[in-house]
Amino acid sequence: MAPPKPDALSQITRLLAATDKTRAQLIAALERRGYPQSEIDGAVERARALGYLDDTRVAQRKARAELQAGWAGEALLGRLLAAGLEASTARTAVKEAIAESGWTPLNAARALVASRKIEGAKAARFLASRGYEEEVVERVIGTGEIER
Repeated sequence: MAPPKPDALSQITRLLAATDKTRAQLIAALERRGYPQSEIDGAVERARALGYLDDTRVAQRKARAELQAGWAGEALLGRLLAAGLEASTARTAVKEAIAESGWTPLNAARALVASRKIEGAKAARFLASRGYEEEVVERVIGTGEIER
């Protein structure tokens, strides 16, 4: 006999034990587990009221981590949106992460291609895939400004 299914709030606390998740991610996880919408809504609201769930906190943490991992521009914003964050929350988190870290696209692009030990067209494609604007890619690749 299978053990009884935990209530939705207990499931949320289990899901959040591993890492912060967005409201949208929690809702999707509970839906996949077959919880009724009314129970999901109540549990998500209770988790938010208890401070377990905070999309702003998740956005800030994720923006810092993705920036540090070499993401930029629309690709960086897209990664936050894909996690279910609202656009305004994601944009604010990116701006704050950039301001607090002193991140610049040119320096980040240089460091990224140097750490990957790539150059030329391969480096250009890689930087473009990470969301760097064409001007930055040209400055790093086209003029040989890659840090060594």
